[in-house]
Amino acid sequence: MSLEEFLKTPAGHAVFGIVIAVVAIVIIELNYRLFFKYVLDFIFALLSTVICSPVLLAGVIISKKHAGYAFEETPCLGAKGKIIYLKSFAGVQSGIKYLPRLLDILCGRLSFVGIAPLKLSDGALLDDNRMERFGTRPGLANHLVLRGHEGLTYEEAFDLDARYCKKRELFTDIFIVIKSVVLSIRGDGKSYLGETAELSYGEVLLKRGAITQTDLLNAQRYAEEALKNDEMRTDAKNHRYN
Repeated sequence: MSLEEFLKTPAGHAVFGIVIAVVAIVIIELNYRLFFKYVLDFIFALLSTVICSPVLLAGVIISKKHAGYAFEETPCLGAKGKIIYLKSFAGVQSGIKYLPRLLDILCGRLSFVGIAPLKLSDGALLDDNRMERFGTRPGLANHLVLRGHEGLTYEEAFDLDARYCKKRELFTDIFIVIKSVVLSIRGDGKSYLGETAELSYGEVLLKRGAITQTDLLNAQRYAEEALKNDEMRTDAKNHRYN
C-alpha cells in the first residue's frame, strides 16, 4: 500500500491528525513566550467570558444593588512596571468577586498564569535589579504554586518571578493551572506563598528592621503620587480623544 493510499484510510487519517497536532504543539511551544501565550489568554478569556456571562450579569446586578456601582478597581504594578487596574465586583464577598478579572485578561492587563500583582508602594521599595520580574503580566494563577513553600521569602519569590519571566512554557503553564485548581478544590490554601501571602513587601522589610516607618510612609506617598499622575495622564488622554 502506498503512502497516498494509506492516508486515505481511517488509520491514515488518525496518523495525519496526530502529526498535525504534534507540529502545531511544537510551533506553539517554540513561540509561546513571545506570541502564543497572549493569543491563548485572549481566546480562553473570551470563551470563559461568554460561558460565564449569566454569572457576570448577576454579579453586576448584585454589586449595583449593594454598592451602587458594578466594579471596584485595584491599582497595582503590571508588566514592565506599569500601573494597571484590576477589576472585581463591588460589595460582593463570595467566590464570584474576582470573576471580572476575565475582562482584565481580555484587555491584556492580566494573564491566566503569571506573577503576583504587586502593590505600588511595594514597587517603590524594589531595587532596580528586581525589574526583571515585570517581564510578564500578572496572573490569575500564581506560578509560585510549583516552587513556592511555607518558608518562602519575598526575595526568593522575586527570583522565581524573574526565572518564570525568562522561561514561560506552555506545558508549565498548563500544569500550574491544573495544580491551582486541584489545591483550590481541596481547600489547601496558599501556604506555598510563604511570607508573601499575608504581609506586603514593605511590612516585611519594616518587621525585619531593613527600613524605617518613615521609609514605608515615603513609599506609600510615592505610590499615591504615581497613582495621581497616572489618573491625570488618563484624564488628559481621554479629553484629547473626546
